Amino acid sequence: MSSTTIETAAARRNEVFSAISSANGTEDAVEAIAHLLAVPVDQAREVLKTPLEAFVGHTTDHPVGSGPHGFSLFPFRDTADHADLYHSRSSDETSATAGEWDQQKTEEERKAGLARVEAESAMWFVAVDTSRDQPVGLVFGEQIDDGDVDVAIWIHPEERKKGFGLAALKECRRELAAFFPGKHVIVRAPLPGSR
Repeated sequence: MSSTTIETAAARRNEVFSAISSANGTEDAVEAIAHLLAVPVDQAREVLKTPLEAFVGHTTDHPVGSGPHGFSLFPFRDTADHADLYHSRSSDETSATAGEWDQQKTEEERKAGLARVEAESAMWFVAVDTSRDQPVGLVFGEQIDDGDVDVAIWIHPEERKKGFGLAALKECRRELAAFFPGKHVIVRAPLPGSR
């Protein structure tokens, strides 16, 4: 794939990430990116596979330009508050669950995720607007078979369009790169029924 396509995608990363997070599965995301960047579908598919570092860079010299002030990520814990947030995500029809998980399925997935965190094959975070002490979303970093790290970000519908998604993306890249050194951090389109 032409490096120009990646450069264009990086320059328009806010739009690209928005297209990915709004997509209903991988093929929908591919089509949205192809349309957004005016590139063939095969190049759009490669954009989805590109390591996150190509989009957000390696340095922290610059603050998040469009992001919110007072933002931080905290480890996801086995607490009632964090469980409630996870349940909110599972019932959100725009999330990777398509809003179809019932209470039992949600609890099974939450406990399985906590087990992966304990086994150090995953890192989950709660995104918090610290200026209000308000949780605004979740970030899931999951190591996959080839060692790379899949990242999925969910922002509560009431907190969208405020810069939290991009802030979460940039902050989690640093956290995941430190926890999984030498691994690619990849944002993939959400798949209904996954994670």
